[in-house]
Amino acid sequence: MVKISGVVITFNEESNIARCLDSLLEVTDEIVVIDSYSKDRTKEICLSRGVRFIEHPFRSHIDQKNFGLTQAAYPYVLSLDADEYLSDELKQSILEIKETWPAEAYRMNRLSSYGNRWIMHGSWYPDRKIRLWNRSVGFWGGENPHDRVLIKSGTRIKHLDGNILHRAYRDSNSALEKIQRYSGIFAFESAGREKSSVAKIMVHSLWAFLQGYVVKRGFLDGFEGLMVAVAEANHVFYKYAKLYEANLHSRLGKRIIISRTDNIGDVILTLPLVGFIKSRRPDAEIYFVGKSYTQSVISHCQHIHGFLDRQELLSNPEKLKRVNADSILFVYPDRQLAQLAKWAGVPNRVATGHRWHSWLYCNYRVGFSRVSSKLHESLLNFKLLTPFKIYWDLDLKEVASLYGLSAASHGHSEWLRPDRFNIILHPKSKGSAREWNLDNYYQLAKLLPASEYHVFITGLKEEGEVIRLQKPELFELEHVTDMTGKLTLDQLMSFIVQADGLVACSTGVLHLAAALGKFALGLYSPMRPIHPGRWMPIGPLASYLVIDRNCSDCRHSKECHCVNEITPQEVGGRIEHFAKTTIAQRHA
Repeated sequence: MVKISGVVITFNEESNIARCLDSLLEVTDEIVVIDSYSKDRTKEICLSRGVRFIEHPFRSHIDQKNFGLTQAAYPYVLSLDADEYLSDELKQSILEIKETWPAEAYRMNRLSSYGNRWIMHGSWYPDRKIRLWNRSVGFWGGENPHDRVLIKSGTRIKHLDGNILHRAYRDSNSALEKIQRYSGIFAFESAGREKSSVAKIMVHSLWAFLQGYVVKRGFLDGFEGLMVAVAEANHVFYKYAKLYEANLHSRLGKRIIISRTDNIGDVILTLPLVGFIKSRRPDAEIYFVGKSYTQSVISHCQHIHGFLDRQELLSNPEKLKRVNADSILFVYPDRQLAQLAKWAGVPNRVATGHRWHSWLYCNYRVGFSRVSSKLHESLLNFKLLTPFKIYWDLDLKEVASLYGLSAASHGHSEWLRPDRFNIILHPKSKGSAREWNLDNYYQLAKLLPASEYHVFITGLKEEGEVIRLQKPELFELEHVTDMTGKLTLDQLMSFIVQADGLVACSTGVLHLAAALGKFALGLYSPMRPIHPGRWMPIGPLASYLVIDRNCSDCRHSKECHCVNEITPQEVGGRIEHFAKTTIAQRHA
C-alpha cells in the first residue's frame, strides 16, 4: 500500500479548513498545511488535527503549492484547496487505489456550489482536475490564480469516481469579491505576455455566458445556474478588461523621458507628473529633457534619474538613442525633438494632437489645447498619460506632494536676519508675466517695518539695473538688501529655502518657492489663460492675489492695470498674517 501526503495551502481559512482536513484524514498518511501567516483561527484548527503546519511567505498560488510539494514526506501527494473536501465516494475510490496504485496520476471531477445548491450543469461541472499524483511526474503550473497540475507526457492518468466538493460562492457578494480578486491576479500575472482588446473583452464575455447557461444547460440549475453563468461571464469580462488596462499601463515602460523645453516655472509645474509616474512605477527610470539653465532645478528632483540637455541631443542624436527609452512625453511641443525621437526609435511618442508635427513624428496624440483648457497647468500635463490608461483624480493639494524637490539649506547666512522675518521680493519676470509695478514693491517695502522684517530683492543682473534706473529708492531703504545678479539659480534655491517667504508675479521663482514648501504669494492678472486658475503657485504655503474682474485689456500689452490694482496694503496684510505665526514659533 502506498502512503499519501495531503497538501493544503491556507490564508485566513477558519470557515473552511476543518471540513477540508477532516476529509483528508481518512485517506492520507500525513497532512502538510502551508500557511501564509493567517490572522484568524486557521493555525489553531490545523494544529488540533495533528497536521504539520508550516508558515511560508506567499508569492503566488503556484509558488506556494509547489513549495508544499517539497515539504511532503511521501512521493505521492493529494492536493486540495482549503475550500474543497472529498466526497464519500471519492474517499472510497482513493482508498481502493492505495492498495494497487494502478496509475501515476489521477483525475477527478470537482462539484462546486452556489449558496446551498450544487451546480450540476453549465461550465462548472464536471470540471475535471488532477489532484493525486506521483511528485516525480508532475508539478503545479498554468496561470495564477487558475493553477493546474502539469503531468509529464506519456504518464498514465486514471479517472476516479466521486467528486471534490468545492464551496465556491456563498452569495452574490462573495462571487463579486472573488471575481475581482482573481481577475486582478490574472491581469497582473499576464500583463505583457497575453493580449487583450475591446473586441476580445466583448466576445469572450458573451460566449462565456452563452456557453455556460445555454450550450452546457446551466439554466437547469435554476436561479443559481443563472448566477453562476453571469459570474463566469463577469469574471471573463473583468480579467480581460483589467489585462487590457494593465497592458496599456505597462506600455509606458520603465525608461521614460519627459520633455519640457521651456522656462523654469513650466518645468517646475511638470515635476508633479514625474512624481506621479514614479508613485505608480517605483522602478521607473525617468529622464528629463530641458534647456541647459533648468538643469540645476531638475537635478534637485528626487524622482528624476538623469537630465538631458536639449541642445546636446540635437547636436548628438546618438545620445538620445543610448537612453533606450520606452516612452517620451512631450509636455511642451518640440518639433525637432519629436523628429529626433522617431529617428531614435522610441516606441511610444506622446504629444498634443493640436500641432501638425505631432501627426508626423508622434504615434500617440492626445486631444487637448493648453490655450482653452480650464485645468491648472500642473494637472493639464497629466493628460499625456491618457494613451496608457493611467487614470488620475488629483486635487491641487495632492499635486503639491508630488514635486520631490529639495535644496541645500546652507550658505548666505550672513545676509539673513534670525531676529527678522526674511522676505524675498522678486519684481521682474523676464517679460513672461504681467508685472506688479516697481512703485508698488517700493510702497510694500516701506509698509514692512524694519524692526520686524528684512527684505531681499532678487533677480538677474540686468533686472537689477532696470530697478536701479526706474526705482533706485527701493534699494535705499535701510532694511532692503539688493541680491540681483548675485546668485546662480542653484544658490537662489538654497537662499529661498533659508528665507521665510517670497512675493512675485507669475514667474518661475514663485513656483520654485511654492514647490520648496515656502510661503509664496503670487500677484496675478485675471486675464485668461494667464489667470491664477491656470497658473497659481502650488504648495503647502502658497497663495495668490487677483482682482475679481473679467478683463483682457492688456492682451497685447505688457502693462496690466488689473494686476496693479492689487494694493501694497493687501500684499502686506498677507505677509503680516503669515509672519506673526512664524515669528511666534521662532520665539517659542
